[in-house]
Amino acid sequence: MNMQSEHKRMQPVLDLARQLDIASNPDPAAIFEAGSGGFQFWCTPHDHPKGWEGIVMNSGAFSKPCEYVGSVHWKWEDESIVALEIETSAYALADQKPEAYCNLTSIPRDFHRRTIFNRDADIEWLKEKITWLFAKAHIPLPPFEYRQAPLSEIGPYILAHYTSDSDEYVVIVSPELDPEEFCKPGYELARTLPIWKAGDFPADVILRPDHDYQELNDEPDEGPLVEQYENASRLGDDSWLDYAYEDRISGWDE
Repeated sequence: MNMQSEHKRMQPVLDLARQLDIASNPDPAAIFEAGSGGFQFWCTPHDHPKGWEGIVMNSGAFSKPCEYVGSVHWKWEDESIVALEIETSAYALADQKPEAYCNLTSIPRDFHRRTIFNRDADIEWLKEKITWLFAKAHIPLPPFEYRQAPLSEIGPYILAHYTSDSDEYVVIVSPELDPEEFCKPGYELARTLPIWKAGDFPADVILRPDHDYQELNDEPDEGPLVEQYENASRLGDDSWLDYAYEDRISGWDE
């Protein structure tokens, strides 16, 4: 096996990507722009990753309205292609939703914006399109490789407060997970609060205050979690976590 034979092995994929070229082919499946060692991806108003809802797209010099999403390139080791390297850059999100996204490669901790690079939803969309293209070209699919965006840059954690008739608990839910997934039978999701500085706390596990910490004269319907949550909501402050849970939280394993 040498570089020439490896290029020949991948040629049917590139040929199909060129047939489905975003610039010239109006077919809905034509979202590619082929190069010599990989190709780029463009999404459309009718075929896009999760989170692109409402993004305005223009055709410009292309065959249909679209926006750039990312690219895939062959990963070489010596003279063999061993993997597919994926990168995504959702520039349209930063341009059209600047209050939620930014194009900084390193986001300051107090800068409450989501990254546009290698978002989970964009990566999954690319993997789906690549898998389809390789299958259509009848070429075995190499493994994917990519750098996952840090959770702290994907979006805020969600402090989810769950209550029952006689109990309560909270879960610090990681970005892009659904708080409803952590709702136990007999409980309901009472409130949620976005928090950006939760990286030092255990995420996606049930947390309860140490019972020794709760005051004996707490009103039955106004536990410490509720009071702290409501105060934080009024003030727009999530730093209360540092005090409410420091040395007083524990995972509750079922």
